[in-house]
Amino acid sequence: MSLPRVSIVIPCFNAEGYVRHAIESALGQGYENKEVILVDDGSTDGSLEVVKGFGNKIRWESGTNRGACAARNRGVEMASGDLIQFLDTDDLLHEGKLELQIREVLSSGADLVFCSGESEKRKGIEDGNLTRGYDGRDPVLYMLRGGLPTPAPIHWKKNLKAVGGFREHLPCSQERDLHLRLACKGLKFGYLAETLYTVRRVEGSVSSDIERILDQHLEIAWYAYRMLEEAGSLTEERRAAFAGFLAGDARVYLRQGLRDKAREYFEEARKMHTGGGLREAYKGPTRVLRRLLGARVTERFVGMKRWVADRSK
Repeated sequence: MSLPRVSIVIPCFNAEGYVRHAIESALGQGYENKEVILVDDGSTDGSLEVVKGFGNKIRWESGTNRGACAARNRGVEMASGDLIQFLDTDDLLHEGKLELQIREVLSSGADLVFCSGESEKRKGIEDGNLTRGYDGRDPVLYMLRGGLPTPAPIHWKKNLKAVGGFREHLPCSQERDLHLRLACKGLKFGYLAETLYTVRRVEGSVSSDIERILDQHLEIAWYAYRMLEEAGSLTEERRAAFAGFLAGDARVYLRQGLRDKAREYFEEARKMHTGGGLREAYKGPTRVLRRLLGARVTERFVGMKRWVADRSK
């Protein structure tokens, strides 16, 4: 039996200093039945010259700047593979990623299989492990409690098309939105406990702007919430998890001093579930503190505690 073809889709915008390494990590995969597709999103630096240097080893296309999500969606349209691996230009695939994950896809029968990764320290941005294990239970709850980096999963192309791919109007958190919608579609998620990619965080990137990221979560949450509502799949546990997702964001807003945004998210959380997500967002001592002192004072205390911990390192 022949193994399925996989298309590695790379969006590129002004990534002259990174794109070569990303492409090399894609071409270096030992899995033979693959293609590498790069969609240049109107780069104005030397990115295209680097891309052209790979000759016919990759397929590429260049157009006007429409954003990374539009470039990814275009790459999926160009893809001849049944499976899709997304790769951003500042990230890397580890050797063997495709072989190991595709073997898991085929043996598990999962609609989507993701793996663990690592974050590389660059220009003062903290590194870290991106491992977040998965026990196979409700993927909607899993996705509400944390996101998946773009290169973590391998997707069946048919599933991406079934949900309309990336929503291109979102300025950030697009991968959180996509993976949550796939979960709401009723797909079976699978997990491979291997560290198989590196996220090279760049100072000033969209992913480093926490307020901008949180600002998208309200639309993302309601879109997915209504998907489940229309499908008759919005259980009590899921309602509480959606509320907890927004209430947790409200806590972060408070720590950033953004009280109006925090108030809005707490109010929206109460619309999703009568408990307002407070049980999900506040655990242990912080739940007691909130009851005694209120949300603002609790977050001030938590922020101070974290500051002291950071200073003591």
